[in-house]
Amino acid sequence: MLCPNCEQESKEGKYCTNCGAHLYPEQAATVEEEGESQLNTATNKRDFSSTINAEAKHFASFFMTYLKSPHNARFVTQQDFIPAIISIVLLSLTITLSFYLVTLQFGSFFVSISFLDGFIIPFIQHLLVYAFMTILTYFSTKLTGQHISWKNTVTKVGAYTIPFIITFLIGIVLTLIRIPFSSVLTFISLLGPVIFIPSFILLEQQHEKKGYDRIYVLIGFYIVSFVLATIILQNMLGSIFGNLMENFFQGF
Repeated sequence: MLCPNCEQESKEGKYCTNCGAHLYPEQAATVEEEGESQLNTATNKRDFSSTINAEAKHFASFFMTYLKSPHNARFVTQQDFIPAIISIVLLSLTITLSFYLVTLQFGSFFVSISFLDGFIIPFIQHLLVYAFMTILTYFSTKLTGQHISWKNTVTKVGAYTIPFIITFLIGIVLTLIRIPFSSVLTFISLLGPVIFIPSFILLEQQHEKKGYDRIYVLIGFYIVSFVLATIILQNMLGSIFGNLMENFFQGF
């Protein structure tokens, strides 16, 4: 066959017997492109895996740091933004999953409750409450004259969330083994994003004369947050028990 490179006759094969060029350049180009594509895919997978490992180590360090010394959360930086978000999601996940399992056990005596109504919707609602409380905390810091950015506010909320995750889990365990008054721990954990965490953030810095008094800002914050939390809680309970009663009466 004729070599496309030197235009001399060559024996059959992949390469020219005269100049050594590839006799099928299109095929060679395709093979080369496939090799580069596979190399890029492998590189992307390694990069993604490395990123996940780095973030996991970062979160573990973040979690242990503020579990041992929660008061140091006032010194948190924006570099801990992602671990803070994970902490917020983790508390919401722990609370809603625990209530779903309890409701599932309770509802099994009557009718079944769906995973969507018992877990997914309450989980989203709890995250929305957390988001609203964080936004309200941010605007409260502005009313009191504090210089805290939005991202730093979220990071502080996530750092202060960590002890409440442990408190809630301890409360659940103690409740299961029937230790008296252990439900107080779970109740305190539920109040964390509504009362305690915003108070920690608003009171951690020195008072600025140009801002409103923090006590009045906190009182207003508590009023708004309790109204919102009550509405969300009523919707969550109504969604769960409303579906239970509806399914129950449909059986007759």
